[in-house]
Amino acid sequence: MADEAEHKRIAVAVANALPAWELEDQPADVRDAFRSLEDLWKTKHLRIPILNSLSNPWPKAGNRRGHNEKRPSQVQLELPESNEAPISHSTFRRNLSLALNGKLTRQVLRAQLFRCQRHTEVLRIVATALTMSRQTRLSIAVLHEPIVRALYRSRALVDDAEILSTINTIYSRYQVYNVHFHDQLLAFGLKFAARVRTVNGMKKYLRIIRERGIGMTSNVFRATIAKFSIGHRGLGEIRNGRWLRSDLLQVLMGFDDCTHLPPEQQYHLRTFLSRDDWQYLHGWIAALSRCKHVEELWWEWLVWKNSEARRKPKKLATITPMVTTKTRGDYWFVEQMTYSGGLEEAWKIVGETETDVGLLKDRIIFALLDGLQYCPESVRQTQSGSIRRHFLRKYDVELRKIERALSVAWVPTDLDDEAEGYHVLLEDQETEVLERLSDKDFKLQEDFGYPYESIVPPKERDLHDAVEIDESAGG
Repeated sequence: MADEAEHKRIAVAVANALPAWELEDQPADVRDAFRSLEDLWKTKHLRIPILNSLSNPWPKAGNRRGHNEKRPSQVQLELPESNEAPISHSTFRRNLSLALNGKLTRQVLRAQLFRCQRHTEVLRIVATALTMSRQTRLSIAVLHEPIVRALYRSRALVDDAEILSTINTIYSRYQVYNVHFHDQLLAFGLKFAARVRTVNGMKKYLRIIRERGIGMTSNVFRATIAKFSIGHRGLGEIRNGRWLRSDLLQVLMGFDDCTHLPPEQQYHLRTFLSRDDWQYLHGWIAALSRCKHVEELWWEWLVWKNSEARRKPKKLATITPMVTTKTRGDYWFVEQMTYSGGLEEAWKIVGETETDVGLLKDRIIFALLDGLQYCPESVRQTQSGSIRRHFLRKYDVELRKIERALSVAWVPTDLDDEAEGYHVLLEDQETEVLERLSDKDFKLQEDFGYPYESIVPPKERDLHDAVEIDESAGG
């Protein structure tokens, strides 16, 4: 080996050139590092299937169209993004000052907003546009969409409270320079106030919406309630924590310092509710359920019983043709009343609607069985067999939770009759199990609001988004 190395050294000296690089001639640690890098490069595409399986999948590579090729109608248009390199703020100011008309000014502002990755950069652009000229002020007033997208991008670096503070600052500066604050920015601020769980923030934007008289669309109403993280598993609770019940009730039912105002000047969320539209109502019911406001839920049920959507049910454009506006609403009230803890009222709704308990979700029927003493006699007579089966199933599920917590398993001695048997310990040390059970953070099941399954099943989302079918138009 030494002779071979010496021959190579002499060859290099004679030829006055470096030899070809060979992996086997390198030290062991260099060879291992190079091979690891090569293996990593070969598997670089394996991350794409994982990214595609996430709730926000990795975007597919776009196909370029030919010169005369038309865009397919079913393909959604993608929002433009800036692929240009970042430029300094002084260069941006110079480009902005050289813009000769409003169109060029908007192009410069939009391109710079697309480059933003931090909320401070957005504030700097807004401040520059507001102070430079009347033309730049008019231009920044219509660029609400790039501002919103830039602030959404900055969520990767700061918390939602900073984003809300940024939009509050933009609103204040717009007021100073008498620039119109667009309705989309109002909705953006309202949703982030809901995310941050701030009563004052909600009051601010709800009051502005009321004073402008623009109302609230079903999309904004639903999105605001969704930001409360009121679902069975709310991802927002991981990032922003939970609402205080007293604070959320103020947002929903009325602010404490606004009780003196006449009804037409109130601006809590209920004043924007349209009970004739299910897109409003189903989120409203879910919010009341999360607050465990059983009395208000029962009042909403009485209103729903006499509503036109229930008295004259319509079919829905869903996969299940038997689902109507009546069955969808009745089931939703049973489910949300159960979540609120009003088991007596929930059983009353089951009796009045003649709901088949066998069609309820497991977590709903299991919760209802905790208040079996409230079950109406009519339901007992017609569904006693189904209730008995679910009661045994609930017992089995609860027993398995205890066995899992104690780290034991049931071993039946008779395969035909599993009732006879004994438990075996799955862990070697009993002390480890006892220490885990004595931990302050121990819970028999997953905490409310934290995800361990899909957030909203697609079929359930489609059910609430389904439009009503007008049969008279078809005839």
